[in-house]
Amino acid sequence: MEARLAELGYLSAEPDGDMDGETRSALESFQQANGLDVTGEADAATLERLNRTDALSRQDYLARFANAYAQMDPLAQGSVSSDVLVMQRHLKEYGYYSGECDGLFNDATRLAVESFQMVNGLQVTGIADGATLMRLMADSPITWPAWLSEMSASEGDTGLNVYVLQRRLTQLGYYAGSCSSNYGELTRQAVEAFQQANGLEATGIADAATWAALYTGAAAAVRPEGVLCRGDSGDNIREMQERLNALGFFDHDITGEFGYTTETAVRLFQMASGMTATGEADTQTQSLLMGDAAASTLDSAVQQRFELILDAAGEDTQAAVADIAAGLVGSSFGTADDELYPGYSFVQYVCVAAGLPITFPEDLIRMADRQAESIEAVNAGDIVAFQSASADNVTITLAIGAGDGRLIGTTESGGWVVLSYMDRMENATIYCWDAN
Repeated sequence: MEARLAELGYLSAEPDGDMDGETRSALESFQQANGLDVTGEADAATLERLNRTDALSRQDYLARFANAYAQMDPLAQGSVSSDVLVMQRHLKEYGYYSGECDGLFNDATRLAVESFQMVNGLQVTGIADGATLMRLMADSPITWPAWLSEMSASEGDTGLNVYVLQRRLTQLGYYAGSCSSNYGELTRQAVEAFQQANGLEATGIADAATWAALYTGAAAAVRPEGVLCRGDSGDNIREMQERLNALGFFDHDITGEFGYTTETAVRLFQMASGMTATGEADTQTQSLLMGDAAASTLDSAVQQRFELILDAAGEDTQAAVADIAAGLVGSSFGTADDELYPGYSFVQYVCVAAGLPITFPEDLIRMADRQAESIEAVNAGDIVAFQSASADNVTITLAIGAGDGRLIGTTESGGWVVLSYMDRMENATIYCWDAN
């Protein structure tokens, strides 16, 4: 049985005659691919199918699966279908979803999809596109419990999980210190404050329950009174959408619901106004938006960006990123950069213009899917990261590939968008990823 599973590509270990965890996992994969009850047991139906000449191999199954989902319309909030039902069952299996599997793509389903995308290195949109469904149903994704157990941290710890924790607490308004990767007293106090605000025992230890609360989407944030953000609704949201529409930033139905498209429009307005692009409408953003001095376009050098957004809707995102970036070469760009990620503000601008909801540098870093073997491996429209190390620090310079060994990014001062050659980046390791 193990030899046949290996022949079909389901078992990678050497057949040893033991019905161990690897063998059961291989059986489950075979059963799923061949339309059998997924039990991990070698029952009569499984053995009969396994030994048939038309048993579906893992390679054939994945190819068929990829073709099916490449042509499938994305599943988004409001969708009602059997495809949503299947997706919910898989999300529940991996610990991301605890609601009823009813085929209705509701708020709880969207939050589960967002958590799955964040943990598994996908673009966090809350929309189950082909890439998300492939990772969920045809791959071996990271489970929610496994991720939570790995991310726990407490005072005295150091490392990436502490840095991620500090960034998340900063986003929610609990942490005002530097994101140093060191779990000190300020981090402990921020964790305690978050735990108290979210009905958890205030231990100051970022355990699994705390991480779950941080990323469920329902975390209580410390926001000044009057801030509008995703999830809000009402007449004030409707008025904001109407104003964004009149200024050319929002080309969607006026619903009064602060969703992804409204958040993107707010980001674009903030960028056009020289503000930090958070996607949340604080009182300063609202005041500027509703005032007579509200920006209706960007400066003349980049007005074409709005036309490109409309042209790129539903089209190839990578091509849109390349076109938008190329259209900005030679124009001024005055937004301040992130110290750790020089070039980020420009790349964020281009990504948001192309419809990618990027708020923090980590949103981009999570999307990285390969280390470039050579400069020639970077395509036009690829988002590129150059990791440079010196005796004092490490920086990750962000830019956009233009093809033929060239890149588009900002100067060190952030003042101008320039076209340069990647081979001029010394002592750098190149990472890149396809914007699709």
